[in-house]
Amino acid sequence: MNILKEKQVYQRGEYPRPDFIRDNWTDLNGTWRFAFDDDGTGCDKGYHRGENLNLEIVVPFCYQSAKSGIGDTAYHETVWYSRAVSIAEQELWNTCLLHIGASDYETDIWVNGEHAGKHYGGYAQFTFDIRRYLKAGDNIIAIRVRDDLECDRPRGKQYWKEEPDRCWYTGVTGIWQNVWMELTKEVYLEQVKMIPDIDRRLLEMELYFNKSEDIELEISIYYEGRLKKRIITEVSGSYVREGILLEEEDKVDEIHYWSPEHPNLYDVSICVGKNGVKQDEVSAYFGMRKIHISGGHIFLNNKLFYQRLILDQGYWEDTLLTPPSSDALRRDVELTKKMGFNGARKHQKCEDPRYYYWADVLGLAVWGELPSGYMFQKREIENLTREWGDFINQAYNHPSIITWVPLNESWGVRNILTDRRQQALAKGLYHLTKAFDGTRLVSTNDGWEQVEETDLLGLHDYAGSAEEIRKRYEDLEEFFKTGIPGRQALSEGNEYQGQPILLTEYGGIALKKTKEAEWGYNEAAETPEEFADRLRALTEAVRSTGVFQGFCYTQLTDVMQEVNGLLTAEREPKIECEKLAEIFTGGMRDNEE
Repeated sequence: MNILKEKQVYQRGEYPRPDFIRDNWTDLNGTWRFAFDDDGTGCDKGYHRGENLNLEIVVPFCYQSAKSGIGDTAYHETVWYSRAVSIAEQELWNTCLLHIGASDYETDIWVNGEHAGKHYGGYAQFTFDIRRYLKAGDNIIAIRVRDDLECDRPRGKQYWKEEPDRCWYTGVTGIWQNVWMELTKEVYLEQVKMIPDIDRRLLEMELYFNKSEDIELEISIYYEGRLKKRIITEVSGSYVREGILLEEEDKVDEIHYWSPEHPNLYDVSICVGKNGVKQDEVSAYFGMRKIHISGGHIFLNNKLFYQRLILDQGYWEDTLLTPPSSDALRRDVELTKKMGFNGARKHQKCEDPRYYYWADVLGLAVWGELPSGYMFQKREIENLTREWGDFINQAYNHPSIITWVPLNESWGVRNILTDRRQQALAKGLYHLTKAFDGTRLVSTNDGWEQVEETDLLGLHDYAGSAEEIRKRYEDLEEFFKTGIPGRQALSEGNEYQGQPILLTEYGGIALKKTKEAEWGYNEAAETPEEFADRLRALTEAVRSTGVFQGFCYTQLTDVMQEVNGLLTAEREPKIECEKLAEIFTGGMRDNEE
């Protein structure tokens, strides 16, 4: 890697949205004024004007986390933030975009005492144009976040009771991802979707602008710093679609595909102009990558792809859902690969965009999953569908993401086995996902009780012995009659359609417990040697069935009371990474699987 690329990787890795960068930005993380508002009288006390907040908090860490400087795990429904932001006189003519990476759950923004916007959702980025509320000099931004304990919205692993229990953890209230501001001119790019088509050597680009105008557009594509294509055109409207042919560099080699073994990336610069004046400029990147199924198999770039995934909850001891740093995310990806995995199932969490960036750069296939609600009713349907669309659009350009998971283990659709309305939601989420993104695979209700509308049949089986695994799957026809103990593989009225089958949760082996409160699947291993032996036996049994097109081991790290990670909560391996890699790869290279 040359010096230029090293510098580029570092800059991108620190930027809150490495796939959508503007140069003119201001980091708003750090110390903010803070207050709890348990009686709901914050506006009466002047909190919306930045007055009388009596605490301090380190953003973007939630108040429940130690890193926030507060570390109070008690439930507080409403919290407030405020800080001053200085704006120069000459900057007032610019559009000022306030970005919040994620804030859970109902977020209101005030600027200089005026209400500037409201957002519902806990996991996706949102943006407000706050230019009209600004003045030269110091400006006060105040934020109120309300997060009750209802289960009619995406909660994921955030528990709704006082103490964490089983595999649910401490909840997160308020801002928990990066906050930053950017300046543009009158017309700016809201989103770009880059759609690779390796079979036609084509990149399709959908560009969305904040308003309908006659503009000049310049798109430049680079590979390893070399210009590959430049398009200069004039367009009209708030949306445009462009197709760009990417030709091979010689007559032998294909274009530079993205894969876990060869994570090739193209850089993109998009410049927007109006009447000869530059309005906005964004730098992004993409990977030429194709994922599809055929004949019960999964193919990456038209080659068989056996998936070795790890279940990754994305929690840290001192920071909870918020990653401690970009380096911490990079280390998680590096450790995942070092232990022999070629992918990760990001479980019940829309992760910080910098995680997907490192997966793109270092080469790790990722499953993106919607955090579950837990109460089937009208509001849950509305909240899940809204936030799912937001997340897919936000993460769309990351080539590392190859599969979407809208539902997990029937959470939020607990009666899907027989309830046709709940089946309809699952089927609707499948089709909605395909409408947003027709390029990736979907595992509709990963785990069990699947509907026919799914590209993959993901099964969760925490059998404690290798023999139990072998016996259960030796006769698939019989298996589909009985399913996993306590759970049917398919919902009533749905038949297996020949989709690829993956064991998307298994194992969950814990080392011997040290405290009564610790939790895991089956009996804990007494020693690291027993841990390795049981892990090897289960994984070899999964491979030997010949049924599965991949697996996902539970899990990457210990999380609170759940102690079945390959790593401790501090990211220390419980046994040598080299030994784990030998177990999970079976000693074979990817192209031998």
